[in-house]
Amino acid sequence: NHMVALNGVILVSPFMDMGVWVTDIGFGLALPTFAATARYHGALDPHPEDFDAFMKEVADFALDTYVPALNMGNRLPANQRAAVIARLSAYTGLSEDYLDRANMRVSESQFNQELLKDKRITVGRIDSRFIGNTIMRLSENMTYDPMTSSIGPGYLAAFMDYYRNDLGVDEGGNYTVFGNVFTQWDWGHMRPDFPFFKIPVPNTNIDLAHTMMQNPQMKVLVQQGYYDLATPHFTTEYYVDQLDVSEEVMQNVEITYYDAGHMMYIHEQSLVKYKEDLAKFIRESY
Repeated sequence: NHMVALNGVILVSPFMDMGVWVTDIGFGLALPTFAATARYHGALDPHPEDFDAFMKEVADFALDTYVPALNMGNRLPANQRAAVIARLSAYTGLSEDYLDRANMRVSESQFNQELLKDKRITVGRIDSRFIGNTIMRLSENMTYDPMTSSIGPGYLAAFMDYYRNDLGVDEGGNYTVFGNVFTQWDWGHMRPDFPFFKIPVPNTNIDLAHTMMQNPQMKVLVQQGYYDLATPHFTTEYYVDQLDVSEEVMQNVEITYYDAGHMMYIHEQSLVKYKEDLAKFIRESY
């Protein structure tokens, strides 16, 4: 609309299609991150040694078996249901009884509370490598995110020092760290392929595809952590797989992965790789 052609777009831990989270496919797309998290915390027996092979195995099961089983609902035969629950237990470290009572559908908040519950430990959501003491042992869902409480105070202190001393921002009132923004957002989305009224469930994947097809030289870099339960890596792969673009334009998309979570740059080795990937993309896209 503004006659601006972009050299590239960088998506860090993207959230693009709300529809994924209101259908059963969302549970399937979160499963590899559940599995990676359970493996990281030693909750699987036997312990999968080959991480990449394990992720592929879980991803294949998620799309080929798990999601179709969820879609069958009450038509799923009892023996097939039991077989799916057994596999889910083996991949997530959750008991078969818990998965059965959850009707094979476990949210990230429930998973984080349940995985190490016997040890009174809660697992992080933004970065599931982090753990913290469980406050409400009888709670079904996590009551706080150990990742935020672990690094949040340090990040806030460093930022406020920069904010006041380097940028010279005067005292002008309270600085809000977490605001109740979600209830204030307009979640409606005017899709480029349906410009008549806003769709209540946004999917900006469509906008990206339109942009790529109209600007076929534009590059796209997607940076994603394996231990991100806010925007799971397999969900991000799903977004990319659903891009309605030509095969030639699809070659412009690159996904890079990191052994960390939503903010992969808080992990030292991932920070180095993140910077290298980012710099390489900018140089090659310029």
